[in-house]
Amino acid sequence: MQIQIYGAGIAGSYLYELLARNGFDVNIYDIRSKPDCRCAWGIAYSEAKELYRKIGINLDDYILSKPKEVIINNKIKLKNRNIVIFDRRRLLEELWRDVKFERVGADIVVDATGFKRAILPKIENDNIYCTVQAIERQDLDENIYIQMRRTGYAWAFPLGDGWHVGAGDLSYERAKELVHQLREVYGIEDRGNECYCKGRIRMLPPSECKPIVHKNIYGVGEAIGCVSGSGEGNAPSLRCAWIFYKCLVDDKLEEYERRVLDEFWWIEQEHKFVRAVQTGKKFTALRLLPKVVSIESKRSIQQSIKDIRNLLNLLRL
Repeated sequence: MQIQIYGAGIAGSYLYELLARNGFDVNIYDIRSKPDCRCAWGIAYSEAKELYRKIGINLDDYILSKPKEVIINNKIKLKNRNIVIFDRRRLLEELWRDVKFERVGADIVVDATGFKRAILPKIENDNIYCTVQAIERQDLDENIYIQMRRTGYAWAFPLGDGWHVGAGDLSYERAKELVHQLREVYGIEDRGNECYCKGRIRMLPPSECKPIVHKNIYGVGEAIGCVSGSGEGNAPSLRCAWIFYKCLVDDKLEEYERRVLDEFWWIEQEHKFVRAVQTGKKFTALRLLPKVVSIESKRSIQQSIKDIRNLLNLLRL
């Protein structure tokens, strides 16, 4: 059985290693010649460490920092519980080092092309956000700084010897506005950048990214909505790749879509919450609030219902 993976980002490269190490006939292809410096440097540490261990990678070797606090709009401070900043680019470079990218005819095709979803049929009513990102030199305490509004947020987080500064919103112009607000609120000077790029991210839960499976094509990672409500897609994409691998090994690929939807029920809840906030549906947001707090307090940031209520007030909801 021949397997062809398209896309060698977080999900695709991880899945390739899983399959190659366990004797599968697998090829991978990516249009890039080297990993870029785009967003997605943050990751839920505990889950990612467990998953990377399965392909012989120690995530600790790639950690750049573990910020102490997450500060939102310079008014709310939350304790960081489980988010680390890792050297995503170096990790991918090392995974790509001995891999020859090629395309072949295959029995099973995996679409791991992220927001592009280049192989699976396009999604009706897709929801793609725009991001702007830069690597800069700054002199700040090692926290994650957030400037948020209903439709998106800007961030600054430490990379060890630099800072990642960027934003995501409905358009590139709105994202740039958020970066400007971030600088004003936290006194982050525009000192120029070592790297600047634009990106895009899919902000839809898996249930709205169907088809997840189309004929012999299986979506993995962001291509099928494995991104949290806050935009963290690294750990969910790894988990999604692991689910696909397990279905393949167990000869139960017909269960793949159901297993994905069962696993990522929490992403569904988070996206419902985000949508309620964005559309001004306060009572819906409050109803979902306990679930969202419970989910993210375990996987990322220590928070309380009071904290998120305060955030909703900041957003004038």
